Amino acid sequence: MRTHDLSTSPARALAAATLLALLTGCAVPPVQRPAEPTDLPLQWSLGAAAGAPGWSGALDPALAALQEQALQANRDIRLAMLRWRIAQQQLRAGELARAPQPSVGLNASSSLATASPLPDWRSQFGASASLAYEVDLWGRLAAGVAASQAQAQASRRDIEVARLLIRSQVAEAWWQLGANQQQRALVGPQREAAQAVLEATRARVREGRLAPIEIDRAANTLQQQELRLAQLAADDAQALQTLALLLDQPALRLASAPALPEGAPPLPPLADPARVLERRPDVQRARLAVDAALARLQVSEASRYPGLSFSTGVSTGGSVALDWLRNPVASLAGNLVVPLVDWQRLDLQRDTARTELEVAALQLRDTVQRALAEVERLLTERTRLEQAWLAQQARLREAQLAEQQAQARVQAGALAPADGLQARGARLAAEQDSIGLRLQQWLNHAALHRALASE
Repeated sequence: MRTHDLSTSPARALAAATLLALLTGCAVPPVQRPAEPTDLPLQWSLGAAAGAPGWSGALDPALAALQEQALQANRDIRLAMLRWRIAQQQLRAGELARAPQPSVGLNASSSLATASPLPDWRSQFGASASLAYEVDLWGRLAAGVAASQAQAQASRRDIEVARLLIRSQVAEAWWQLGANQQQRALVGPQREAAQAVLEATRARVREGRLAPIEIDRAANTLQQQELRLAQLAADDAQALQTLALLLDQPALRLASAPALPEGAPPLPPLADPARVLERRPDVQRARLAVDAALARLQVSEASRYPGLSFSTGVSTGGSVALDWLRNPVASLAGNLVVPLVDWQRLDLQRDTARTELEVAALQLRDTVQRALAEVERLLTERTRLEQAWLAQQARLREAQLAEQQAQARVQAGALAPADGLQARGARLAAEQDSIGLRLQQWLNHAALHRALASE
């Protein structure tokens, strides 16, 4: 077995180079984190209230059960979980890179001796085992692990984004089906009334009491009701297809009939904007992207400085097994790499990492501003829908009163039956609009839960 005396010239040179590399460690410039947005509003336009909003209290049991079923079966969530698993495996690989790297090898060779008059094949067999370790002088390996860790955490946030979206989409499709069912119950009588008005209009035109153009107007009203029925059927098919995709069920069977809630949706408790941003997964992911970009910049900076690694190994070989025990060789080596000679590539890598950090910081600010704007937009839309609902209820009351007056005048013979049917159709149309407006309020409610990151 060979041994090396540390007093020899090569060993002293290696020790001196190692000491020089250690002493220059303080020259690595620090990498500063970009400043995060601080110009956040103190409260929302509708004020603030303590507490975290949730879906509880806003859903019927059937819809809540359907949401949980979708969270368990949805493919998007499963794909996000698999991507998270891949990110965790990559993180584990980065952590293993900081540990000693073992290796084992076997070799065999045959050679033909040409000096002898007869062919003489000589075989050699060998085995080796080694262990290599890189000293993380400048934190390059640690920074790489930090970047992988940030990427893994960002992948975890994708699961939360998918969960929020799935909950919202299931509720939207469910309420759409419920609203369609209520509107279909009104469109049928409205279509019958429009048919009766068309027949009465034709009779009055034949009697010369109305202009022929009135027939076209009555026929157009009837056509609108038929188109409305066709549109409701198409909306039902689309909502059912959406639920089938969300539940991963090609043949969807609902256990209970969907229903649109009767009352107005409650306003979820609004935490202050800073707390909402903290729990929004898209903002969290943008912050983690900044962390990953910062770690990659640290890797590029540390890659500019000398790298020190050690390796030790044992090897043996021979033509017979006895030679393996007779000729073992142990080795210990140190390797110092100075990468500054490749300064153009190193500068390009550093500039690229800096640009990626600037992009991540800008995307974080954009994500924060968009999140704030989304919540404010939904709150403004909620206020508009509440005002529209009050106006719609006033219109509905007027239509109901007009229908009652028209029916009374028809019974008294002071008004034609067709005019009474038109008043009834106007009241049915007002009720349909009320259902559509109520659906918009609940869709806004679902979007608000998603924007507030409410589970």
